[in-house]
Amino acid sequence: MAKKKIQHLTSVIASVFSHAGHISKEDAKEISGLDDHEFENVYTKAADITAKVMQTEGDKMESFMAHVAKEIDAYVAHYGGKLFE
Repeated sequence: MAKKKIQHLTSVIASVFSHAGHISKEDAKEISGLDDHEFENVYTKAADITAKVMQTEGDKMESFMAHVAKEIDAYVAHYGGKLFE
């Protein structure tokens, strides 16, 4: 289960790179290793993150990292806490 959650998280990150124009959607899907349905879900999530980051005034990388941190928190919540306590 943990492996699958991390796979989803890394897929979101790869998909953000795709939405930002650094790699293709096909490259992001290949990196993800997810099936089509799962990948489309994370690709949509990455589109939302990318849009929010692009609308940020100031340090976009800081905004990106804050969104990634929220994703990590959501993925590890079932473990009873944060990645680093």
